[in-house]
Amino acid sequence: MIENDRIYVDYIVLQKQKYKKLIKFNKHNLCVNIGRDTINLSGIEGCFFSSVFKLYSSSGKKNREYQLELTDEVVNLKDEIDIRSSGIDNRNIIDDGMSQKLTTAEIEDLKVDSNKASDIVESLIVNSNTFHNKTEYAQEKYLRKKEKKYFEYIQILRPNLRIIAEVMYKLDPIKIQGIRLDTLSQIMTLANIHSEGNHLLYDSGSNGLLAAALLSAIGQNTNGKLVHIHPGNMSQKQALLAMNFQSEHYNRCVSVNVYSALRQYYQGNDTNAKSHHVQNPLKRRAEEKIDSKAKVAKTNNEDDNINITSETLQTNDTNTNMEPKKPKWFFDNVASSLILKDKMDSLVIACREDPKNIFMELVEFVKPGRPFVIYYCVVEPLQQLYSTLKSQSNIAALKLTCNWMRHYQVLPERTHPEVMMNGASGFLLSGYVIS
Repeated sequence: MIENDRIYVDYIVLQKQKYKKLIKFNKHNLCVNIGRDTINLSGIEGCFFSSVFKLYSSSGKKNREYQLELTDEVVNLKDEIDIRSSGIDNRNIIDDGMSQKLTTAEIEDLKVDSNKASDIVESLIVNSNTFHNKTEYAQEKYLRKKEKKYFEYIQILRPNLRIIAEVMYKLDPIKIQGIRLDTLSQIMTLANIHSEGNHLLYDSGSNGLLAAALLSAIGQNTNGKLVHIHPGNMSQKQALLAMNFQSEHYNRCVSVNVYSALRQYYQGNDTNAKSHHVQNPLKRRAEEKIDSKAKVAKTNNEDDNINITSETLQTNDTNTNMEPKKPKWFFDNVASSLILKDKMDSLVIACREDPKNIFMELVEFVKPGRPFVIYYCVVEPLQQLYSTLKSQSNIAALKLTCNWMRHYQVLPERTHPEVMMNGASGFLLSGYVIS
């Protein structure tokens, strides 16, 4: 629930410098771990998003347990420490392990006694034999390293699609099939996701990221629908739930199993559901079994006893003939079947299986002149499908593309590509259905 941009939602994002973590905020005194630190989030409830909180120790800094206190500003470590001199180069600096005068025990005591990170770092600089001989660039690099270690501030952010995609990609790209944010934007653009259309998604392992992206583009209080087809019993919904959609918006997504949905569409009813209950004639009927509580003691008025017994039998007979309650997935299958009968305005496939059979089965539900996009982490299955579709007359404007992006470090006089990066983000096969 979101009220006046305050934190009353299920999911939040914690940001500490460049590090972001997606948290399910489901209880008042929730404790989370960031690195080796344990942080109690009891102080954030009811605060505004983008608020900044300062960490302060609740039971001694050796235990690394912290509480949060709302603050108005973030003070950088470099602004608090005054560095007056620097060296020309580092040729005379020898790393012999003797440059720091403080021992390990003294540094640990300093962490406990000091209330500010700048006091700790300033003491380390004063007791260092080599810091003032380092170049200005080396000193700045040292301060960034210490600031990352002793940083005292955390910011609470509202989850959005960009943040969720970045967090999941940095955490484990394999769990979302390597779908990067720029690839996600291309999928939504090529599929022409809009608020007034019915869109079909087959997703077998993006942790709900594609469903969240498509449902976000459809928007709330619109006529658009999303049929989310998946191969398992339950769909992956972490990213979808993390978006904190309103119930009206969230219900526009119908998640169904691919086999159950197709069976419902072609057969009209699910064969697993029993249409009627067949009783075994060899068994005694339930109405013949009268519970001991239903028995009425003999009284002088036998007519009253007969009436009470007959009413009890009618009640038992009514309860026996009641049909069992149908599960939620049955109604989802019916709803998806009705949407599929009206045909879909786009088709998006992101699978771990061979996409050929999946596409051939689902393309029948797409309206003529509507686009489709298929994402796969390697190119060979898409090349085979490209050759197959090229010979068909009902597919046009086929395009097979590769998403490759290179990250750059942009700093004064030292701009260069990053050394450690993952440039690839799968392949896209897109086109249009003609008839």
